Amino acid sequence: MSALPKYREAQVKLRAYIAERGLRAGDQLPPEADLAEVFGIGRLSLREAIKGLETVGVLRTLHGGGTFVEPFSFAPILENLPYAFQLEGRDLMNLLELRAGLEEGLISRASEWIRRRDLEELRGIATAMAAADSTPDDRAALDRQFHRRLYEPLDNPLVTQMIDLFWDIFHRLHSATVAEPSTPAELAQMHLDIVDALTAQDGEVAAMTRHFENIRTRL
Repeated sequence: MSALPKYREAQVKLRAYIAERGLRAGDQLPPEADLAEVFGIGRLSLREAIKGLETVGVLRTLHGGGTFVEPFSFAPILENLPYAFQLEGRDLMNLLELRAGLEEGLISRASEWIRRRDLEELRGIATAMAAADSTPDDRAALDRQFHRRLYEPLDNPLVTQMIDLFWDIFHRLHSATVAEPSTPAELAQMHLDIVDALTAQDGEVAAMTRHFENIRTRL
């Protein structure tokens, strides 16, 4: 007798089915009746299993159109992780350490691929942060754009998703507990320091480390 509930057993079998057949994003699964027969389970349990896998972004069901394998995404993690965190300094500090470790670890690799056009765009984004009439939301949007653009030369969609994931979670949780830099100009300068270091091809890791140290201090 299985120790798992029927729907969980069905989820395990569905994941194995996808892996064993090498199904990729966009591939359609057989009809529910056929899968239920293959797995030896009831259609109700199978339907519950499919709904669970939809929640975590593995599958997508179109009404009257079948069930499809979804592209890998961290979006479902983003939707669920905030419930696991409390708005406490320790939780935010732990999350910040993960984000800092990712970006500090990748900045040297990004510097190998970054081009003049990339640097010009990054400088423009950072400079825009200093606008006196910008709102906190404007500056937050520019900050996200900067960090995303910084790692685009790596051409690694997984890195981009990870940057988005940590940025979204951290900024969703930190707005009530972390003060902004004293002026928009200070925020802009922290990012311009990174661009300057990348332009000089020297000190980019130190510049990124200082950036996160500033956030730690405010946290």
